[in-house]
Amino acid sequence: MKWSIIGCGNISKRFCEDISNVKNTTIIAIASKNSEKLKLFGDKYKVPKEKRFHEYENILDIDFDIAYIGLINSLHKKVIKILAAKSRNIIVEKPCFLNFKDFKDCEDLIKKKNILFVESMMNLHHPQTSRIFDILKSNDIGQVLSFNFKFGFDIRKKFLYFFKKKIKSLNRLTDPGLGGGAINDLGCYGVAFSNKIASFLGLSNNYKIKKNNIIGVTGVDINSKIEISYDEEFKSYLHVALDQNLGNSAEIVGTKGSLYIPCLVTPSNNYKLILKTNYIKELEFSGDDLYTYIIRDVERYLNKNIKKPDNYGLNLEEIKDNLKMLDEWKS
Repeated sequence: MKWSIIGCGNISKRFCEDISNVKNTTIIAIASKNSEKLKLFGDKYKVPKEKRFHEYENILDIDFDIAYIGLINSLHKKVIKILAAKSRNIIVEKPCFLNFKDFKDCEDLIKKKNILFVESMMNLHHPQTSRIFDILKSNDIGQVLSFNFKFGFDIRKKFLYFFKKKIKSLNRLTDPGLGGGAINDLGCYGVAFSNKIASFLGLSNNYKIKKNNIIGVTGVDINSKIEISYDEEFKSYLHVALDQNLGNSAEIVGTKGSLYIPCLVTPSNNYKLILKTNYIKELEFSGDDLYTYIIRDVERYLNKNIKKPDNYGLNLEEIKDNLKMLDEWKS
């Protein structure tokens, strides 16, 4: 399977580490506006110099099976349009679009060209997610009542050069022009999983929300909460932050107990789920590196001519619903 990589930043590096661990895969071409990153990335993954491009459009001259877009959020729509117009299969980092309007601007083109379009929610393709829903199907925790999710880290400690009481410096996480903000970067995971549970429960798109967003001095949300009530039968409580260490745990509560997920978004090679009913039971598992599973799924889709993600991957309708909810949360 031949991969093209657009964007040579940290997220692309993480993704490509796992591509290189999957058999019969080749990173055949790369594109980046940054010459230094292009050289370092190309050297590391042994990409021929004639297949290293400064302009994203030039990568279309190469024969490849799928393109991975690992660019900042604000560039996703532009590059998706470039690739889709030429009928190229796409996997794009989350959030695939910054808002519902951007999605609508590209939806018809994606459908018309009949391409594979995958939003890189790697945790949904990970076996942990299948195991979570298997437990829900087993009725071990009874009727599902709520989903509680926290995801956050204090970027003031991560980037020491602006360790201050207020987040003032601009980067991809804090710049509204680049699609920054806690909801865009972290909240999308919670909304996607919440909607998956609601769909599993057979609930409609009839929901009500309550929200509380703290907007930082740069103009993006830095600490945000939302309560989502589906058909007044199931509720989700999501909390994301760029100024608070929250981890990325979750708990699904039912009438007979609960399922605690220590690491919902980035499960490690050795991960566990904790079932809390009349007693506490730790379920321990081992697996491969995080992105391995979505890479294998993408290759399976292409080999079998599957045009939309199956199992717990996101299809276009689900992406549309997620973006509508995210827009409401950010508004």
